[in-house]
Amino acid sequence: MQWVPFLSFVLAACYTPGPNIIFAMNTARLFGFRKTIPLMTGMTVGLFVVMLLNAVGNIFIGALIPQILPWLRGIGAIYLLWLAWKIAFPKGSSRSKGNAEQEKVPRIRDGFTLQFVNPKVILFGFTAMSSFIAPWTDSKLIFLLCGLFLTLNCAVAFTLWSLFGDVQGRLFSKQGRVISLIMGALLAWCAFSVSGIADLL
Repeated sequence: MQWVPFLSFVLAACYTPGPNIIFAMNTARLFGFRKTIPLMTGMTVGLFVVMLLNAVGNIFIGALIPQILPWLRGIGAIYLLWLAWKIAFPKGSSRSKGNAEQEKVPRIRDGFTLQFVNPKVILFGFTAMSSFIAPWTDSKLIFLLCGLFLTLNCAVAFTLWSLFGDVQGRLFSKQGRVISLIMGALLAWCAFSVSGIADLL
């Protein structure tokens, strides 16, 4: 097992901003960390399911990935653009508004669904399993533990970034409109990156 490259890959992939981190951080900025917990719970559960699917079907997925990747990229990019629009142009959602706004807080289902249309997560799990784990062992237990390890790292990453978003919301509440536009633009850039359009240009 090549531990140093594997851990470097995990750190780079998990802790750098992507759709999960931007979405969780912006939710915490708008509604506070506590109200972001259901979203992060859904993200964590969805991540674990995706990692398990990668672990169980590694060989099958490896053969199928080239065929389904364009579809995953397209669906993922559309979903991310929709999220970017919601973040950039929120409908008056704010941590200062009372219980009336709670319905607009992203829920467990939103976090769970995002994992299945997020090509970064799918490719992250597939790359980790096929490049680092499969050449080293075929133990089902090791694949399961690897899926759990990857999920926990991602969960820690978006939890840390959500805490940062919460602090940002408290300190820069007057700049909320500008920050929303920046967050939306970052998520739109993520959508562009995963769409595959850049490869065609």
